[in-house]
Amino acid sequence: MIIHAMLAFGAFGLTLASGLAAGALHVVSGVDHLAALLPLSVGQRGKAFGLGARWGLGHSAGVLVIGTLGVLLKQRLDLEAVGGWGERMVGVMLIAIGLLGIRRALRLEVHAHPHEHDGVAHAHLHVHGPAGAHAVAPGTGVHQHRHTAFWAGTVHGVAGTAHVLGVLPALALGSAAASGAYLLSFAAGTVLAMGAFAGLVGAGTARAAGRAPVRLRGILGTAGAAAVLVGLAWLS
Repeated sequence: MIIHAMLAFGAFGLTLASGLAAGALHVVSGVDHLAALLPLSVGQRGKAFGLGARWGLGHSAGVLVIGTLGVLLKQRLDLEAVGGWGERMVGVMLIAIGLLGIRRALRLEVHAHPHEHDGVAHAHLHVHGPAGAHAVAPGTGVHQHRHTAFWAGTVHGVAGTAHVLGVLPALALGSAAASGAYLLSFAAGTVLAMGAFAGLVGAGTARAAGRAPVRLRGILGTAGAAAVLVGLAWLS
């Protein structure tokens, strides 16, 4: 009985590890995922990890919904049709996020603050948002970006290879408990991986903008343009 319990525990642990690895792999291997978060994460410093985690939570919600329907409906759910509509929505969403990033870049203003230290006059450059709020790292629109990140992840969750890595292995497992464990660990992998990616982007771009604030506009505009191009490719 002890050996049987150990084998069962080992199999359950393997299921969890497989789901975690599949979730992380799915996130970092999808250019559309990365393109969606780039315009939202640029310059956000510590806030970027939260944006990435929200994307992961939204993605997990979409995958869990599809996975639950797949477990309940089995062969009656046409995953290919659902994925096709989801990918069209992903394309539209990426274009919208990219345009949002470009708009944010155009509204940033580089402003000089002249002053003196020990009798030596010099000026510091800062980036300000449209309302004059200090924007290095920019915080304008962060509340809206949180919702945007979540819903962007949700759309991604019902499209593309999430069905292969997230849903189909869960359907192949022998019990509902094992299927649920795999899906939950897949969700955890997406949250952690996308949070880490967004955090790195936010910290790196904020550091670059801190050294030369004028760079922030170019970085943000480039990220927005990349998202638009990926979205157009997704629709073609």
